[in-house]
Amino acid sequence: MNTRTLLLAGLAAASVAVLFAPEARADSVIKQPSRHPVYRAELEPHINILPWHRNYGRGRYNGFGDFEFGGGFRASIELADPAFIPKINNTIAITFGIDFTNNNCGYGRCYHDFSFWSPVALQWNFFLTDKWSVFGEAGFMLRSYGFFNETHGDFTLAAGGRFHFNDKVALTMRIGYPFVSVGISFFVGS
Repeated sequence: MNTRTLLLAGLAAASVAVLFAPEARADSVIKQPSRHPVYRAELEPHINILPWHRNYGRGRYNGFGDFEFGGGFRASIELADPAFIPKINNTIAITFGIDFTNNNCGYGRCYHDFSFWSPVALQWNFFLTDKWSVFGEAGFMLRSYGFFNETHGDFTLAAGGRFHFNDKVALTMRIGYPFVSVGISFFVGS
């Protein structure tokens, strides 16, 4: 499936969801600390689009293009509730996981069969309403071409949001460097 087809399918799915969504009323809970799902860990399988690249000394350019696609899994463990600002509804978690992306071919040359990613980041969550939460992440990751053939360290920085279907399941969207991802979060432990 090419990039244009994938983006058009995503846009079509989002349009259908908005058109057929029931009318909703969202009361703000940001100033009510601890009024959010009670959990100890968030488990998130997801799909990835990798649009940004770094050179790593491989003769490649830095920047946007040569999309890679894949999937992965994140686990986030809650560290503080409430977190840095005790008067608002926020938590801190450590998030870590594994991701795989497909073969990257560009300019008539394939650079590797697949990439293996291993991120670790600090995640700051803000619960806005009973249905919506947002977060920011900053951390470090290792990228390996194939099975540890060539490994590089890099940073990760992302912002995201969750639509909570209920207290145990949410749709999670993330955009940042190096990934754009969409997944389903399962909140476990209480």
